[in-house]
Amino acid sequence: MSAPTFVILIVCVASLAVADDFRTTKGKEYKNATVSRVEPNGIVIKFKGGIVKILFTELPKDVQLRFGYDTDKIEAEQEKRIEEQRAAEEKRIDQEKAAERERAEREKGAEADLKQSVEKFQVAEQHASQIYQNAPKGTVSGQVFVSSKGGENFKLGAVQVELFARGAMDALLAVLKKYADVKIQELSPSVDAAKAVSDQADAAGYFSEAADKARNEYQKIRDERDSYYSGSFYFSYLRSSIQVVETDADGKFIMNVPRQGSFVIAARTERYITQIDWKDITEHYYWLQPISLEGEQQRVQNLSNKNLTSTAGTSSLIHTQD
Repeated sequence: MSAPTFVILIVCVASLAVADDFRTTKGKEYKNATVSRVEPNGIVIKFKGGIVKILFTELPKDVQLRFGYDTDKIEAEQEKRIEEQRAAEEKRIDQEKAAERERAEREKGAEADLKQSVEKFQVAEQHASQIYQNAPKGTVSGQVFVSSKGGENFKLGAVQVELFARGAMDALLAVLKKYADVKIQELSPSVDAAKAVSDQADAAGYFSEAADKARNEYQKIRDERDSYYSGSFYFSYLRSSIQVVETDADGKFIMNVPRQGSFVIAARTERYITQIDWKDITEHYYWLQPISLEGEQQRVQNLSNKNLTSTAGTSSLIHTQD
């Protein structure tokens, strides 16, 4: 232990041991009292009447300073902390505003790109339809069906199977994916916040109008976010197809396709499954398959569970979470 430190300790111990008289700012007196310990906000003294703690705010300025309590310094430190907190809060608000502006600009840009891409897609498909009229053609035939977990096949009749040009489709899907990602990123924080409120209501066992509103709000915002993961979002922009055919009662179709060039066949449908808690459960199916005859006269392309947009395989042009 260094000499200065040793001296300070001696002085502190001596200060605590020496008896003294204390008078508070309210006139209360403690005669021949000794200080047993010093706390951040006051001193604990022993006197004839017992043990008591006196707050520094109740003691004269000179006594406060003797025990290291400097109100001016404390107030300055408090003001500094308040200012630092204010500055931190202002910085947080500025960052949130900047992030919101960035999200808004990103969404605005994505919307502009999407609008332009949809217009180009429709023009390209209309042009492909004109070329289609005089192009040498072959046929693409197939069947649309799904298999249940039990292995039962369900043939899907009256399903429209559409033909699109591959190049225009690839360009549109890239922009749709970019737009969907922007919307998902924008909505996800709101989904998380709504879920926290809904979970809190569930954990508390609330059965009230407010609790139901919290659950419904979470369901609503989650469904909106999840819609951008689905095939429904992508297919809502698929217009101006080159050719459309419909499956028969056995789910079979035959389509005339140019023998040269790259194309895409698209189809969507749904099937009622059951009813749970008075709510209909329906499965939705989407297919987006590349097709090319490569000069041949015919080709078979079935649409089944194996090449849905929601499958893990690589044949589908998009992958969704239907």
